[in-house]
Amino acid sequence: MRARNERNSQIRMSSALWNAVGDIGRELGYSDARGRHSAVIREMLAATAAEWMHSPYICRSAQHTVYIAKTGDIFYRHVQVLKLNSIRERLPAFIEMKPEKREYYHRKHREIHPRVDEHTWFLNCWLLNYFAAWNGRKDADDLESFQNPLSSHIDTFGTNYKSADLPVRTVAGRVLTREVVIGLRDYVQWKEPNSSLFDYIAIPIDIPTHELDLYVILDQDLFKMSSVVPDELANMSLEFRNRESARFESKEVALYPETTIYEQHGRAPDDAGADEMLHKVRRLRQRIRSILSERTTTGDLVSTCADMSGIEDSLVLPQNFLFYWLKWPIPHLGIEACVRWEKPYRPSWTDEGGLAFREKEQ
Repeated sequence: MRARNERNSQIRMSSALWNAVGDIGRELGYSDARGRHSAVIREMLAATAAEWMHSPYICRSAQHTVYIAKTGDIFYRHVQVLKLNSIRERLPAFIEMKPEKREYYHRKHREIHPRVDEHTWFLNCWLLNYFAAWNGRKDADDLESFQNPLSSHIDTFGTNYKSADLPVRTVAGRVLTREVVIGLRDYVQWKEPNSSLFDYIAIPIDIPTHELDLYVILDQDLFKMSSVVPDELANMSLEFRNRESARFESKEVALYPETTIYEQHGRAPDDAGADEMLHKVRRLRQRIRSILSERTTTGDLVSTCADMSGIEDSLVLPQNFLFYWLKWPIPHLGIEACVRWEKPYRPSWTDEGGLAFREKEQ
């Protein structure tokens, strides 16, 4: 018989988590109450340790900034500090439209410009896309350090999604910083019959991650055609989903004291945190303007692959806005952190394909 080589340890946990572990043990068929908890804890720790040790790379910190402009356009930047667990020739990066908006774009294409090639239609929905990687750790707010990337790329072919395979050619143990910046035209979801009340932005947690920061800022002028008094707009809120778009019943998935989240929501200009949110929008504007003047590692000028006028029209500082700030020390792998907000009334489309806001129907 093989000798057992184990170390005894004491793990302190909240009673709620202890009870949850016991319930999982019963679900898995452990009948011995004395060993049920330790068996489940060992299995879970082993699985998590394997993810952190053997994932090709892990995320030491991640900062996501989302700005929803009054035009309905959305701008998004995320910066991840990655530690490589294995040799990497290339570093992938990927961003995709949510299913609800893909269906909306398809429908509007059929209604407005059926004669226009749908591939071209979808390409025009992207205001900007940019992917880059640097050696070493970068602070997302230290914009001066984001120069001379190891590799950068623009995807000029993607329609429903944009992606890059960034050459990095580095060994295990190295730290890289990955940045993704995108802008999408008319990406909010509008109030329509038989549709849900809320729109959302989803941040997928696809690799082991530590220190997640998520900032979402929404210009209240997006609701200027609504009869709702600004003070009566619902605050932005958090929900969780998995990649199959199944929603969890509540936020309890992240409310155990061992993985406590910090969340702050409110509105400008009076609520605490509003100044920090405005600072994030300024930083986002500065970074996008800097990117537009750069060239990729293949020599392409970013501004020639972006809608400069559309970006300038949309990316303005908001006077009044809703905001949400999430800090999560150890986010759960395989989950989507979704920040949602009330849908505004949708615009009507002119025959020329532009947008004209429509008054709410009485």
